[in-house]
Amino acid sequence: MPIMKNVLGLDVGSHSLKAVELEQGLRTLEVVRTCMEPRDPELALSDQIARMLQTHSMQGDHVVAAIRGDRVSVRRLSFPFAEKRRLAQAVPFELEDQVPYDLDEMIIDWDVASKERNRSEVLSVLAPRVEIAGLIDSLHEAFCDPRTIEAEGLVLANLTSAFELEGTHLLVDIGHEKTTLCALHQGAAVAARSFSIAGHSFTEAIADERSLTIDNAERYKQQHGVAEPGVGTPFPRAAEILDKLADEIVRFASAIEPQVPGGVDSVHLFGGGALLSGIDEWLTDRVGIPVERIGLPKEETGLGLVAGGSPVQLAPALALALRGTARATTQINLRQDDFARRADFTRVRREFSSTGTLAAIVAGIAVLSFSVGAVFESQAAGRVEGEIERLHQEAFPGQAIPDNPISAMREAVRDANERAEFLGVYRGNLSALDLLTEISRRVPKDLDVGFEELSIDKQTIRIRVYATSFEAADRLGAELSKFGPFDQARIGAIESDRRTGGKKFNVTISLASREDAES
Repeated sequence: MPIMKNVLGLDVGSHSLKAVELEQGLRTLEVVRTCMEPRDPELALSDQIARMLQTHSMQGDHVVAAIRGDRVSVRRLSFPFAEKRRLAQAVPFELEDQVPYDLDEMIIDWDVASKERNRSEVLSVLAPRVEIAGLIDSLHEAFCDPRTIEAEGLVLANLTSAFELEGTHLLVDIGHEKTTLCALHQGAAVAARSFSIAGHSFTEAIADERSLTIDNAERYKQQHGVAEPGVGTPFPRAAEILDKLADEIVRFASAIEPQVPGGVDSVHLFGGGALLSGIDEWLTDRVGIPVERIGLPKEETGLGLVAGGSPVQLAPALALALRGTARATTQINLRQDDFARRADFTRVRREFSSTGTLAAIVAGIAVLSFSVGAVFESQAAGRVEGEIERLHQEAFPGQAIPDNPISAMREAVRDANERAEFLGVYRGNLSALDLLTEISRRVPKDLDVGFEELSIDKQTIRIRVYATSFEAADRLGAELSKFGPFDQARIGAIESDRRTGGKKFNVTISLASREDAES
């Protein structure tokens, strides 16, 4: 069974919730399910998220979410050096002189946008701690544990791994309360910003134009759009909103010209506001750059099932889900400082120290058996007995020395040999000690996993593992498989521990050769 993990991209909008769940394999990436539903004013956000995930059977163990684009500040910084260590020290100092915020109340993260010799361009993100705390609390109450909290605008750059976006493009997410822009150049984010001209602005324009309530104007917009019937041109007030939206796009495109030689190739629309009939043509006329709704994902990506929903509406959620996979192109994560997810390494030390002690005792007994024979032949019986007593104390600390320590230790060795013979394997002529030693050696010291149970039965090893992440399960399977006799290591179903937030799963290693298994 291939090693899999599921990633949930959760787009928490002011008007609706959208989610895309991806299944990441070693070489595959597939859409498992998608869902969209309007925000329910009668429900708390956490309650609605929990209900949505339960209704659609979505996994909330590996969630990627984002702070609203109008709640973050994105700054581009230049430095005369490129070492990451120096950049990490310099970015906060540079921002302190540029922004009117108390940096103690902000979380800062950054990523290298471009690097050339001893110079680098950095995209930095500042987000208020209170916004991050609110989002994490809401998701925790919904039984979600966000692994990554991105910046809403910059995270859209992950769509480059799914859609045809080579060259320089503007991604325009027209939501309900705000529109978010992201500039892409050669597959990387150049800049991002949000402003308050969006779908609700068109609704208000219709309400003014037609003397309707906001609710009736919203229904009218969804049924008839914002064009004059039979004319195909927007209402005068809707045309004013289009002009403002186009001005913001043009202003943003002009601001990024130093970073995008040759200018912007095209504009791609998505979000609920992008569904307005004729909006792509109207914006093309006003912006002077080709404007089109985002199309279907590239066929070779394996993400075609997004078409089962609406790529135009699901693109932001898909970008968030891609951020949690191996195809991610952005690295921003605002879960830092006191909001960082904590890893418990004491469990690993505890589990593996006991395994190492057991292996050391068995090895010590084997060495002791050899030493006793040599000592009997070369030294006096009294000295040998004293040495045996000393060795017995070292091998079995805290235990009383029996009347015949030689016999007791030989009995212990015989028992160990009988167990090793019972647990012995045929492939590679490995003993139980060999297996324990090899498993311990194959688990990297920095891998946050712990073994709760380990059993060896003829040709099969079964391990019950505790971990804090899906990545740990992936990596454990990959590391074990590097050893020839363990090449058939399989990771079983991963279960979530709601009490600790960790993951539990079984690892099964068949020690039969592939030829024997196939026959």
